[in-house]
Amino acid sequence: MRTIMKLIERYIFRRVLALSLTTLCATTAIVLTTQVLLRVNILTESGESLGTFLKLALFLVPAMAMLVMPFALLIGASQNLNAMNGDSELAVIEASGGSNLLIAKPVMLIAVAMTLISLASSLFVEPWSNRQLREIVSAASADLMSFAVQSGTFKRVSKNLYIQIDEQLPGGDFGGIFIVDLRNPQMQLIYYAKRGAIRTVDGNNFLVMQQGEIQRKNQETGQISTITFASYALDFATFDASQRTTTYYPKERSTTYLFSPDPNDPIVKSAPAQIRGEIHRRFSEWLYPLLFGLIAVYFGGAARSNRDERLWSLGLSVLIALAFRSVGFLVVGNSGQSLVSALLCYLVPLSGIVIFAVLVAFHKVPRVAQSWVDRTSDLVEHIRRLGSSVGLVSSPGEGGGERR
Repeated sequence: MRTIMKLIERYIFRRVLALSLTTLCATTAIVLTTQVLLRVNILTESGESLGTFLKLALFLVPAMAMLVMPFALLIGASQNLNAMNGDSELAVIEASGGSNLLIAKPVMLIAVAMTLISLASSLFVEPWSNRQLREIVSAASADLMSFAVQSGTFKRVSKNLYIQIDEQLPGGDFGGIFIVDLRNPQMQLIYYAKRGAIRTVDGNNFLVMQQGEIQRKNQETGQISTITFASYALDFATFDASQRTTTYYPKERSTTYLFSPDPNDPIVKSAPAQIRGEIHRRFSEWLYPLLFGLIAVYFGGAARSNRDERLWSLGLSVLIALAFRSVGFLVVGNSGQSLVSALLCYLVPLSGIVIFAVLVAFHKVPRVAQSWVDRTSDLVEHIRRLGSSVGLVSSPGEGGGERR
C-alpha cells in the first residue's frame, strides 16, 4: 500500500511539475518580450549586434521569472488537479483511503523548491542581472556618438538632445557637425560647425568645434540670437554616456550593500526610502510560491462531482491569489515610507500561508452554495440566448443555417 501511495505522489509530482514549468516558460517569454521591446530602441539606434540583444533578453529573465513563478505554479497545480478530478482519479484516491495530504505533498514539494529558488534569485541573481542590464544599456548609449558618425543621420543621444555628423575626416576629425539641444524648456540651442574633434584636457573630454555658430532661441519671448565662433568647446560628457557618473538604483545593488550603503550615494541622500523598500521586497516576495501552492491544493485537492462547482472553485482560487498578490505589490511600494506597510509585506503572505495550511491540514473542503451555482448557470444561459437572438451566438442545431 505504501508503494502505491508513493507511486501516486510521483505521478502527481511529474504532472504538476511539467505543466508548471511549461506555463512558467510561456508566461516568462510573453512578459520578457514586452520588456525587451521597451529597451530595443536604444540598441537599434546604436547599431548593436544580435549578441547584445540576446544578452539583454537573458539578463531580464531572472526578474521576469520571479514575477510569474507563483502564477505558473497555481495554474499548473490547479489544472492538473482539476483534470484528475474530471477523470475520477481524486475520487479513487479518497475511496482507497488516501488523505488530502497525499495530494498536497507533491504540490508543496514543488512550491518549496520554487520558494527557495525565488529567495536565491531575489537576494543574489536578480540584483546582479539588473546591474549587468544597466551596463549593457549604458554601453549602447555610449556608442551612439560613433554610430551617428557612420550613419550621417540625426541620432537622439539622450532625451531632447540630437546630433548629426556628416563624415569622419582623415586624422579622426569630424566634418559637418549639427547639434540640437532642447533639454532646457526655456532655451533652445542649435550648434553648427564645419569641423570638430574630441580633445582631452586634464582627463576630461571635450568636443572642440571650429568655424561655426550657435543659435539661441528664448522659448518664452521667441527672441533669437546668433553667435559666430572660430573655436568652441563642449563638455563631451553631455553626449557620451560612458563619461557620465553612473548612479545605480537599489534594485541594481547587492543585498549586502543595501544593509550598509555608501553615505555619499545619491540615492541614500535623496531617497533612502527606496533602499528600505527594496530590502523588504527581496525578503518578502519569495513567500508567494508557497502561498499559491497551498491555495491550489485547497481549492483543487478534493474530489467533486458537480462540474459547475469545480469551475467556481477554480475561479475563486485565482481571484484570491490575485488579491493577495495585488495587496503585496501595494504594501511593498509603500514599505520604505511606512512601518505598517513594511510589516504587511511579510504578514500578507504569511497570514495566507497559515490560513490555507490549516485548512488543508484539517481537510476543510470549500463548498459553494448551490443557489449561487444555479444563479450563475441561469445568467450564462440567459446571455447565450440573448447572443443567439441577435446573431452573435449560434444556437444548437443552427450550425448549417445562414450566419449573421
